[in-house]
Amino acid sequence: MFFVLSGFLIAVRYEQSIALNWQWARRYIRNRVARIYPMYFLVTIATLIGTTINAGYDPSRLWKFYNLKDKIWVVFLNLTFLRGFFDRYRFTMAGQGWSLTVEECFYLSAPFLLLGLRRDWRRLFFYPFLLLGVGLLLVAIGSTFHDQLFGFFGSVRFMLDWTFFGRCLEFLAGMGLALYIRHKPGTQKKGFLLTGVGISWMALCMALLAYAERNTPTDIAVMHMLNPISYVVRNAILPVGIVILFWGLLYEQNWMKRLLETPFFDLLGKSSYSFYLIHVGILDFFLNDFVTHSILGKFVIINLVAIALYKFVEHPMHRLLTSRR
Repeated sequence: MFFVLSGFLIAVRYEQSIALNWQWARRYIRNRVARIYPMYFLVTIATLIGTTINAGYDPSRLWKFYNLKDKIWVVFLNLTFLRGFFDRYRFTMAGQGWSLTVEECFYLSAPFLLLGLRRDWRRLFFYPFLLLGVGLLLVAIGSTFHDQLFGFFGSVRFMLDWTFFGRCLEFLAGMGLALYIRHKPGTQKKGFLLTGVGISWMALCMALLAYAERNTPTDIAVMHMLNPISYVVRNAILPVGIVILFWGLLYEQNWMKRLLETPFFDLLGKSSYSFYLIHVGILDFFLNDFVTHSILGKFVIINLVAIALYKFVEHPMHRLLTSRR
């Protein structure tokens, strides 16, 4: 849902305003960096400090085995978003940040993708094959020099699971929805048809994934799915249901739309990036050790911390970095 939503929002905001000049590119990159990087940097540094003080707070459980050179390399990969390209390092430090490598790849490619779509919208159906081809080429290079390149694009499964080239259909689905409603805007009406179909579609896809991977051991499932059908369902079929859900939320007036429009859910949405960055890692370990083991209790506490981080850290830093002189 995060990737589809990213594709949708970037297309809505920038499809009409893209210009091939340094002034536009600088503003675009500044806005993207200001949105993602400050909180990620702080969480990564906090994870580094916590892991150094107590190895038990290392989410990857690998820090204590690294020598100084390895530690410098891991910190560099994390602070530059490059760790998501390496099978060996994608879960180091703040492990959930692997998806930000995927997100940043989309941010860098989105202007070029949108410029192509401005000339011919049918290129949307060509882009997946192009990007998947680039991914397979990188796998060919990475698998040939696997040890020398530290697991860089080490396998097809890794590419399909953890990289932009394998997950590009999710972003492109969101972009397709944005382009469609721009050229054929709908009207607001009461109902739950599209919203319900989207939710049902997503639930069915989750059931298919669970069934396809029913014999996959848990420790392996965390790293890779084993059934090829699972990749088709998650990477290609599931995004369709997410698009239908978003379409319904845009144009159908129903209880779910009203609920998500309330100030409380609006606040949860704004703080969701901070929540995503802290929901596993040193804060979770701290809560387990000193506060509670309850999933519900930790969920409430982490949301409260995320709201505070959004109000007093994330949002002020974003305003500071994007303010004009």
